[in-house]
Amino acid sequence: MNPEAIIDTYVDDVVRRLPRGKRADVAFELRSLLGEELQGRASDAGRPADAAMADELLKGFGAPVDVADRYRPAGFTIIRPADAPTFAWVALVGVGVQWILTLIATFATPMDASAPGGDWLSRLGSWWLSWGLGAFWWPGFIVTITMIAALIASRRKQTDAVRPPKTAVIDRDRVKRPVVALYIALGVLGAAIALALPTLSRWAPGLPQPVVDAFAFDGTFLAVRAGWVILLWLVILAIGIAVLIAGRWSTVTRRMALASNVAWLALLLWWLLAGPIFVSPAADSVTKGCLVLVGLLFVLDVVLSVRRMSRTVPVPST
Repeated sequence: MNPEAIIDTYVDDVVRRLPRGKRADVAFELRSLLGEELQGRASDAGRPADAAMADELLKGFGAPVDVADRYRPAGFTIIRPADAPTFAWVALVGVGVQWILTLIATFATPMDASAPGGDWLSRLGSWWLSWGLGAFWWPGFIVTITMIAALIASRRKQTDAVRPPKTAVIDRDRVKRPVVALYIALGVLGAAIALALPTLSRWAPGLPQPVVDAFAFDGTFLAVRAGWVILLWLVILAIGIAVLIAGRWSTVTRRMALASNVAWLALLLWWLLAGPIFVSPAADSVTKGCLVLVGLLFVLDVVLSVRRMSRTVPVPST
């Protein structure tokens, strides 16, 4: 077979995998590149190019699908290759922690093999169909958050690409007001749900009684420890509104946010150690396990906030 025909067939196989607008340019560039390479090999070998030489060249150049990927425009990347190992560890460790905590809660009560579902195998099966499989919400959650962050970063790159270069100092304290407003709205929604839980049976009378019983709070918790959460929510709300109005973080608001995170850690620790939160032991164990995860996120945020504040360079006012 004619070596030029072999190259043409290869090029056609590559460009048909590309968007129509790029096919002509890629085909011209690829034919020229492969043709020059083939002639160079023929010259080095001291004989005319033939089909075997063309096949060897194309085999070394790569499969058509791989070559097409080299010419394909960069798409929407959710997880960068450099971040993939960290992402995998965060996902797997999160699932593992939830499994450990929920398994402890599942087998915490004494077993009664004579009762229906009282043996360890039945409990394990019930756990797997509920908390076991349910733990995979965590990878899905961080994928969703990563998708949102990647979308925001992609739009930012597109915007920056059409802007002329600036020589001014980048203000890293500036925020996007719609994002801050969304955080505030989600915070208010979460606070509303949490405040409504103690009166679940009133505003949702149609719920099954086991569900209502599962969310029955311990009386001492409601009387002594629960009320402080309202104060901390009000502090976070005030910080969010201040940042929203100013359109940027200041030294004061960053310090207030850091102090509120430390206060949240102290409150969570108090909740975990001072006694039950829910009357139901199973609900109490699961809730405390979730609070441990929340506390770890607060610890991470505190560490990042301290590092960020230590690197912050004041931006000259204009």
